[in-house]
Amino acid sequence: MQRFGPVRHVEQTGSTNADLVACAGASGDGTVLVAGHQTAGRGRLDRRWEAPPDANLLMSVLLRPTGGPDRLPLVTSTLAVAVVDALDDLICDQGPTVRIKWPNDVLLVDGDRSGKVAGILAELVDGDPPAVVVGMGLNVGWPGPGDEGPPGATSLAATGLGIDPRSLWDPVLSSFGHWLGVLEAPGGVEAMRLEHLARSATMGQEVRIESPSGAVEGTAVDLTTDGALVVEVEGNRQEFRSGDVVHLRPIGRD
Repeated sequence: MQRFGPVRHVEQTGSTNADLVACAGASGDGTVLVAGHQTAGRGRLDRRWEAPPDANLLMSVLLRPTGGPDRLPLVTSTLAVAVVDALDDLICDQGPTVRIKWPNDVLLVDGDRSGKVAGILAELVDGDPPAVVVGMGLNVGWPGPGDEGPPGATSLAATGLGIDPRSLWDPVLSSFGHWLGVLEAPGGVEAMRLEHLARSATMGQEVRIESPSGAVEGTAVDLTTDGALVVEVEGNRQEFRSGDVVHLRPIGRD
C-alpha cells in the first residue's frame, strides 16, 4: 500500500469520485477517499448504485500515472485486474471464480449465484500533468441473500463470505499498487492487456454491444492495447471503446 496515501474515510458523501475530482488540483498521486455511504454514487451510463451504509467498499483513488498518456485509459482495467487478484487471494479455492466483464465490471462466477460484485468508473481531470480519479464499488455485504438489489448484482455475503468492508482496503490497494507498477513500466501497456485477457469473462463469448448508434452482435475475440474490445461480426473484426456489453450466454450457468 506504499503508493497510496493519505487514506481518508468519511461516513457519508455524495460521491467519492466527485469529491476527489473537485480537489484534484490540491491532491497528490495516490490520494484515497473511502466512504461508508454514498448518496449520489453512480456507475457507467450514469446508473445509480446505492447500498445501505457500511455494507460495501466504496473507494476512489486519484492518480497521476507515469509512462505516457497511453497509460491513462488503462487505469480502470488495471484496477479490475487488481480486484480480481485480491478477491482470489481471499476466496482461495473455497468459493466462486472471479473474472472481468468488459469494460469495467468484476463478476463472481458461482452457478446460480453468479453476478456483478464490483463496478469501476474512471474520470479524467485536465491539468499539467492530467490526473485520473478511479472509483470502485465492491459489494461486500449487500445485496445479501434475500435482499432486493440491482438486477444481476451479487455480493461476497451472498456466496457465504462474511467480511468487514474495511478489511479489504489494504489487500485491494496493495494489489492495485503492484499492477500500477507493471502498467507504468516499459512494456506495461501490452503486459496489462495480457493480464486482463487472462482474467476475462468476456473473451470467447457471444456478446451484444449496445450503444446509442445501435446494437451489434458477435464474438469477443481480443483486446487492443488501449483497452478496446475486439468483436468478430460476420467475419469482420470491429473495435469498441464504449458501449454496454451483454453476454448472450449467461456466465456460470453453462
